Amino acid sequence: MKTLLLFFIAFLFFLLLALYALFIHEDDTITQAQAGLAALIVMLGVLPSFVSLTDRREAGLLPLMPLHGLFYAITFGMPVFSIKMNWSDVNSAEITDALALTALGLIFLYLGYYASRWLYSRSLRPFRFLNDITLGRQTGTAWMLYVTSMLLQLVPSLGSLLSVGQLSTPLGYLSIGMLYLRALDGAVSKKHLILLTTAIGFSFTIKLLSGSLAQPVFLLVFLGIIYWGKKRSIPFGFVLVCGVILLVLLEPVKKIYRDYTTAESSPQTYVYKARTLWKAAHDYYADEDIALSDGIDYAVVNRTGHSVAVFANIIHMTPEQVPYWMGGSYQTLWTSFIPRFLWSGKPEATIGNEFGHRYNFLHFADESTSHNLPWLPEFYANFGVFGVVGGMFAVGILFRFLLQKLSVPISCGIEYVLGATVILSLFYPESNFALMVGGVLPMYVALLILLRLSTFGSRPPVTER
Repeated sequence: MKTLLLFFIAFLFFLLLALYALFIHEDDTITQAQAGLAALIVMLGVLPSFVSLTDRREAGLLPLMPLHGLFYAITFGMPVFSIKMNWSDVNSAEITDALALTALGLIFLYLGYYASRWLYSRSLRPFRFLNDITLGRQTGTAWMLYVTSMLLQLVPSLGSLLSVGQLSTPLGYLSIGMLYLRALDGAVSKKHLILLTTAIGFSFTIKLLSGSLAQPVFLLVFLGIIYWGKKRSIPFGFVLVCGVILLVLLEPVKKIYRDYTTAESSPQTYVYKARTLWKAAHDYYADEDIALSDGIDYAVVNRTGHSVAVFANIIHMTPEQVPYWMGGSYQTLWTSFIPRFLWSGKPEATIGNEFGHRYNFLHFADESTSHNLPWLPEFYANFGVFGVVGGMFAVGILFRFLLQKLSVPISCGIEYVLGATVILSLFYPESNFALMVGGVLPMYVALLILLRLSTFGSRPPVTER
């Protein structure tokens, strides 16, 4: 633990040194004030990781806040320093406003999160409903849930069932997490270990072929949460290799792959998608007219900096051209807790498309594309500066509540994995708030019911004294 702490301090030092070098770099892409604000965002982003490493009470929680902070450091802070960053039509003052409001939002996020610790520390205890399941039954249940998740993804008729199809992804995480934790304990046979490796590889491939690089990253982050909870270390070499492959080499290929797959109107098999991905990669890297380094840099920087660029554009247009939304993007939050099988006519969450048209990010005739609406820009689009301050403060309180209820010791096994499954998507706030937060409670309840039903009658053996 001390070694990891020293490494983290050294990493932070060299990161700040690199930012300082970029700060004095002779170019006119950003001002001194903007460079300083970007550096502040990066420092604020890594702050929860530092607190988690130095505070024993924080170290015992699921690493939602450290991951959430790193999201802002990587997507709102670091891309600002690149000359490849595309800010569209916004002016320098609006870029400064976006960075300043991001830093202000992070400060209020942490105020809500850390200040509410004293409020929840005694009154809230973690949920403990699954500590009576035998280890052998956990393994069988995990494989059953994994097969179920694959059927929901691979059989369209099952995946289209009301409310059922939405469970395919969390069921996959839950089942793989249960098996992976058993593997880290050394409690699975060699046969199960081979099957688990195959299952993880297959799930990773399916997520990669979805056309979204975020999906395979989510799987790796989820496994990283389990690994960190058990080993209290980070496999930096593995993280570096995956980062280079996913975020550097495949990011510029992604658009070509999407164009190829959307051009086909007929259903596509995974074999066809795999061949298409290979063709897209070949077409991109075989094109001699493309300056590969420039193309890769531009694609990676602007995908990574998507959220802060959107924020600057929203500030540019609100409220002079587009009036404040006044809570309009949160309307589905109040109905998201009702399962669709109980209310088949429940309104569809189409905020992503509506947002894209509202701010002219999408063509007026495009009725299918969903444009990502990150939480921080969404707060501003609805209520301006007060939305940023109040919204981020409320998120901090919400995160503290969830972590106090879902964080259990890693020795609890299945309950730890369940908590990690529920909080996974919240670390990456790049989609509509109501869509992401509104699904947390229904997902937790549904997974808990499935686990109790699938393990009914399982009890650990009673030891005679």
